[in-house]
Amino acid sequence: MALGDSITAGLLARGGPDGEKSRSRPDPQDSINTEEREYQQHVFNSNLASASDRFPWRTRLGIPEIAEWRGVSYPIGLDDDAITFSTILQHYTDRANETLVGGSRGRHPPLACLGMGIGVGCLPHPEEDGLNAAISGSVSEGLMSQVTDYLIPNIKAMNIKDEDWKYVNLGIGANDICAFCLTPNTTAFHLTGSPKQYARNIKNAVNELRAHVPNIIVNIIGLFRVSAIYKLTLKDPYCQTPGLPFPHLALECSCALLPGPAGDLTRRKMDELGQAYDEAVHEIIREWEEEDDDTFGVTWQPGTAVDLENYPITALSPIDCFHPSEAAHQRVGAGFWNRLIMDLEDKYTPIPWDEDGNEDGLGGPLIRCLEEGDRIQVKSITRSRST
Repeated sequence: MALGDSITAGLLARGGPDGEKSRSRPDPQDSINTEEREYQQHVFNSNLASASDRFPWRTRLGIPEIAEWRGVSYPIGLDDDAITFSTILQHYTDRANETLVGGSRGRHPPLACLGMGIGVGCLPHPEEDGLNAAISGSVSEGLMSQVTDYLIPNIKAMNIKDEDWKYVNLGIGANDICAFCLTPNTTAFHLTGSPKQYARNIKNAVNELRAHVPNIIVNIIGLFRVSAIYKLTLKDPYCQTPGLPFPHLALECSCALLPGPAGDLTRRKMDELGQAYDEAVHEIIREWEEEDDDTFGVTWQPGTAVDLENYPITALSPIDCFHPSEAAHQRVGAGFWNRLIMDLEDKYTPIPWDEDGNEDGLGGPLIRCLEEGDRIQVKSITRSRST
């Protein structure tokens, strides 16, 4: 399952300059066995086999077609050629003769909603979305409608057994910060709120899901430092707006992309607010951990591990130079998978863009293979306990 905003929905995930295809693959390591190496090679071969069907982006009347590529979305995409958290998990469920359900496939235009980010009046999800409830443009206040209007009814419709464990990736907050950093001292915008309100929105939505869906693990992904996009795109022609002398227009998050001293101020406020949001969520996680509920677990993944400042420009979609590219989804999906068993301190280690040592020199995300003693850390904020 997945809850969140446009990044979780896979908005603009695919595309590359001059039709460049994704060439990433897991890095085969000496420590893995033949079966694991065959799996990793299968992922790479699938990527190459599908390359002929990929385009940098499709256009209609000369205008780029904006789409949600949910099938390659890092937390829940299940396209055959995708490298995501879910495709890696599917590999291990298949080996255990179990079935992974709920993943997303394919692409479609962004879901339109009337609720200005709170999930009101949305068009219905197509069946291919699976249990990806994310809505592009969402703020944290919209999580409740994603749970009540989509996840809970669809879980029941799929006849998923209560005793089966369910895994939820939750990523939200970039839109909250993009709006709030310009209006921190006003109550005119009910779409944004304080760090405590942000965390409360997450808590309320997760508790509502828990009340109807037993045996779940929720993986909460902290705030990416959106302000880093400014430095990454400042002078790169990859982001050049046609006919204009500067890289791109500050349309999607003016707080992050404003030039000059005003932009320096808003980016600093974004970083400070992002840290405050993360700390508020930590408090909620501590409360859950103290419940010691055997039917519920929560894990934390620091968004700051996504090392945007040191990534290449191709980490961003060339259509808007704001949302992540498919290659970035691959790295983030594999990176968070690799961190599931880590303690809190190690989770903050930056997710690298390319791993060294690939035989073909292409680089790509490293996928850590599960070992016999591995356990997901579900109490890493207050004390260590694994499940």
